Amino acid sequence: LQSTFFNSILSGFKTAPKAILGTNMIAVMRPFQSWAGAMLTGNEKEMVIAAAQIDAIGRAFAEGWQMWKHNWDLGVHRKGQTYQGKFDVETDLKEWKTLSQYYDKYGSDIQQNAYGVLDKIVDFNTAPWVKYSQNAMGSGDAMARTVIGRMTMRQRAARAAIDAGVDFDDVTNIARKTEDNFRNEIFKRDKDGFWVVSDKGASMAGDEAAMTRALQENFKGFELISNIPGMKAFFPFVRTGFNYLDVTFAHTPLNIFRDKYTDLRKLASDPNPNPILLQKYGIRAEDASYELALMEGRMAMGTTVTGIVALLAMQGRVTGNMPPNKEDRDLWKLNGVQPRSFKVADGTY
Repeated sequence: LQSTFFNSILSGFKTAPKAILGTNMIAVMRPFQSWAGAMLTGNEKEMVIAAAQIDAIGRAFAEGWQMWKHNWDLGVHRKGQTYQGKFDVETDLKEWKTLSQYYDKYGSDIQQNAYGVLDKIVDFNTAPWVKYSQNAMGSGDAMARTVIGRMTMRQRAARAAIDAGVDFDDVTNIARKTEDNFRNEIFKRDKDGFWVVSDKGASMAGDEAAMTRALQENFKGFELISNIPGMKAFFPFVRTGFNYLDVTFAHTPLNIFRDKYTDLRKLASDPNPNPILLQKYGIRAEDASYELALMEGRMAMGTTVTGIVALLAMQGRVTGNMPPNKEDRDLWKLNGVQPRSFKVADGTY
């Protein structure tokens, strides 16, 4: 029933493309936002490292597409995908299949018939043409995680080059040639020979992009929703929604009041950083400045975009939804106002 519910909710044709685009946009924006944050604070070293990561995006997506196809094929063949997705119930379904031998051996006729009927429903729910949306989203998540892992490899290579005394102008070229030296720090091979992210920091970044991160701090109590009878099927939507809100909040100036921001400022400036905090965020001491730059870049980018759109809206050059009352809607139509649009210089929406 849970699998049926997920498939029906997620079956819209726009659902998977929007989820995949959003997940991978969060992943690919990380070095750009780190570069912006480092630029604002005058941290040239972190700017160079972020620039080296930006250079790695092409290679990262090349490997990411391979992981996408691999995970798509796994889903099509009714196998568990590489990473746990937003709406996984594969473990439960696998458990269900193992019960068959016991019903055949010990079950009454009624129990065997009931199991047979439900088993056909399970087979229907796991059919590729029914589960296409979940398969696509799981594949998109795997691609984003691979991209983040590859960019983390480039980050390690660039930092090692700088520590070795390489001139800033040459860091990107050296990091491009040496990034594979750091692959085993970030990835582990799975049984199919594909590289799976194992580094804690890269895994946490992947959880953030895929909206599968466990609820943190004050919101952790919401996870108890999944323990309420009948609510287990709804919790993934709650978790995903809170994760989206959390990433949105990270692009506002209010993010400076988060514990993570305060902790990273301490870690970036402390010659003897707290190992407990480093473990909490899954980073090395030398990467604290980069993570701080990422947070500051997100705040700056979000504030800038919001400010520009607000100014355009006040000038009537950006419109939102149609007004809720009929009189105002008719006025918009009379004046040719187009909802959810930008108005360019010549008056065209």
